[in-house]
Amino acid sequence: MIKIIAGKHKRININTPHGMETRPTSIRLRESIFNILLHTKYLDAKIENMKVIDIFAGSGALGLESLSRGCKFCTFIDNSKEAINVIENNIRKLNEEENTEVIQADATIPFLTKKKYDICFLDPPYELNDISAFINKLANSSIMKNNALYIYEKHKNTPLTSLTGMDIIEKRQYGISEVVLIKKLSSSSK
Repeated sequence: MIKIIAGKHKRININTPHGMETRPTSIRLRESIFNILLHTKYLDAKIENMKVIDIFAGSGALGLESLSRGCKFCTFIDNSKEAINVIENNIRKLNEEENTEVIQADATIPFLTKKKYDICFLDPPYELNDISAFINKLANSSIMKNNALYIYEKHKNTPLTSLTGMDIIEKRQYGISEVVLIKKLSSSSK
């Protein structure tokens, strides 16, 4: 179990999938990510007005933390049935059913939704190598707003090599983890 850090669900425990296949984002790292979001100049609005997508969601901790802090809506995507069950139970526990969508799918394969997202959390398994091509594909899809912010949690040694039309705006290392903030280049800055 891990706790929601802040907002309307502060201190409520949420479940995590069993075993070593899922690595929940630690409280310290989640706190750091949300402090970055709170103080970044790269968001056009406050998180309260945003739609979030949590890809490779695991327990759903990043998306649930966003909902607790007031985001409008969150879609969770994971390919593990156990993770999906845990996310759905956590959503029910927090009474967030109307503000969420849960999709069991391989996140690296394009999926359809009518929503457009402002923030994308990417927290793939550390053994998944460079996902630059996937981030490029996602950034150019119809589900992400042009000014969306991508927060990618990765192992510090995992490469991020070929982002096209994207800008790494910030990197922060926490132990073996690294958080990378990425934004699509605007047409005026190309």
